[in-house]
Amino acid sequence: MKNAVTLALAAALSTASLGGIAFAQTTTGSTSATTMSDDVRIVRIDENSDSDDANNPIPEMFRNPTADMTADAKAQVQADAEIMAELQENSIDLDNVLAIDTAANGGKIVYVK
Repeated sequence: MKNAVTLALAAALSTASLGGIAFAQTTTGSTSATTMSDDVRIVRIDENSDSDDANNPIPEMFRNPTADMTADAKAQVQADAEIMAELQENSIDLDNVLAIDTAANGGKIVYVK
C-alpha cells in the first residue's frame, strides 16, 4: 500500500510540473496588440478598450489618461533612448503615446493608440 501511495504521489507531482509549461495567459480583446522587449512593453489601446468590462486588463486611468499624464508620458519617452527605439522599431509615432507606467520588474509599459 505504501508503494502505491508513493507511486501515485510521484505521478501527480511529475504531471503537475508539466502542466505549467502549457499554461498561457489570454486577454479578452481589449488590446489590438502588445509588443514587448526586455525592459519596454508597448500596449496598443483600441476602441474596444473603453469598456468597463471586469475582464479588461487595462486600468481606466491608462485607457483614458488626462492631458497631463499624456504630456508626462511623451516627455519620459523622449528622455529614454530605449523606449524611443522600441517605438520606432514598431513604427509608432510619439503623438500616439497616451500614458506610461512602471512594471513590477522596473521596465516601462507604454500605452499607445
